[in-house]
Amino acid sequence: MKTTLKAGFGRTDITPELGVRLGGYGVEVRPGEEILDRLQATAIVLEQEGTIFAVINLDWICVDEDIVERIRSGVSQRTGIPGMNVTVSASHSHSVPCTLNFWGWGDRENAYIDSVLPEVIRSVELAKENLCQVQAGFAVTTSLAGVNRRGITESGAFNFLADPDGSFDPAMTVVHFRSEAGDVGILVHYGAHPTAMGGNRLVSRDWCGVMKDRIESQFSAPVLFLNGAIGDVGPRTNQRNGGGLSAGTGDGIHSVREVGYRAASDAIRALLSIKEWRNDLQLEVLNEEIFLPYAPLTPLADAQREMAQWEPRKNEWGTPMCEYKHNQSVIEAHQHPLLAGRPFAQTILCLGPLAIIPMPGEIFSGISLRLRRSSPFSYTLCCSVSNGSLGYVPTREARHRGGYECWVGKAAGPYLLADHIDDALVEQNLKLLRASKLAR
Repeated sequence: MKTTLKAGFGRTDITPELGVRLGGYGVEVRPGEEILDRLQATAIVLEQEGTIFAVINLDWICVDEDIVERIRSGVSQRTGIPGMNVTVSASHSHSVPCTLNFWGWGDRENAYIDSVLPEVIRSVELAKENLCQVQAGFAVTTSLAGVNRRGITESGAFNFLADPDGSFDPAMTVVHFRSEAGDVGILVHYGAHPTAMGGNRLVSRDWCGVMKDRIESQFSAPVLFLNGAIGDVGPRTNQRNGGGLSAGTGDGIHSVREVGYRAASDAIRALLSIKEWRNDLQLEVLNEEIFLPYAPLTPLADAQREMAQWEPRKNEWGTPMCEYKHNQSVIEAHQHPLLAGRPFAQTILCLGPLAIIPMPGEIFSGISLRLRRSSPFSYTLCCSVSNGSLGYVPTREARHRGGYECWVGKAAGPYLLADHIDDALVEQNLKLLRASKLAR
């Protein structure tokens, strides 16, 4: 049965004033001193016969759940789109204002967030105003813009070293929307940390900004970028790191451009490969509360001992401050009933063969690969740091090996995610996907 699919894109400027504290690195002083490229809120609204939803991507490092709720409430009031039909994701650039609280890494820049929230909501208003009847085309290609960043040194340590033989998700998915008048907008999904700029004081969207600009110069349509499995994946730079290449941070604009243009080339190749255009795609929103299990809380005596050990260095940024505040929070948590985990209100957005799965953290590529392999949808997009920010979400195998990503969860609160969090996410999201009417 033919149905009318409508899509609209909207974009607003969310660039900060200079002097705002930039996030992503455990340093005390890092004000933005120059605007290299302006930050954006980009939204897509899809509508079909009473079903409507929106996806927003922000050039932020993360978006906390309370901010997601403020955005949803504002979007609902201004557009009528149900709040739970709105997904908010972050590109995860580390050259943007600090938009999360992370012990040892800095406090959230609430004044900046308050100042741009109206523009974030306005991006959805514009997208809805731009709704028009569209056709959609899909394509997937392999991209080497990212690389596994958990290379192991001779001593068995991790040093953000590119491991070209390590596991990562190389799939780049593109969705091209067009009307009778021409291109309407493009969605690009790919997973790699936007840290090619490094820890300087430039405000930038990083490599994904270069990618978007290049694609838009060729298609004259806005690009909405959704970052995928980034937990163990960095930008594939040509900056040397010991005997190999760095996959943690790059050397500024040179790394940003080389990764961004590589990604743009892959996306454009995929877009040009599209041969089938469909206007009969059905929309569906899957809403259900899922459960995220916690690891057992650190024993009280251990936390007291650790806090005392770190107390002399509690004001040092990075590891010392994180360890002190984490163990302090563990001691406080022991004064209340212990928690086995926490709920998360999951919202999966489906368009024909496409499913967009928000993940409230930086998921490891193994989670994305497992979900796609078993998903009933041809295009299954797991999106990191979407609708919340719970730090890294490693696989069970990575937990066993350890490393920075497994440790730094201490900066987010007293509880760490359970060793089997990957199994829980895969199982519960697959259950939701299989219950979809579009999967039958």
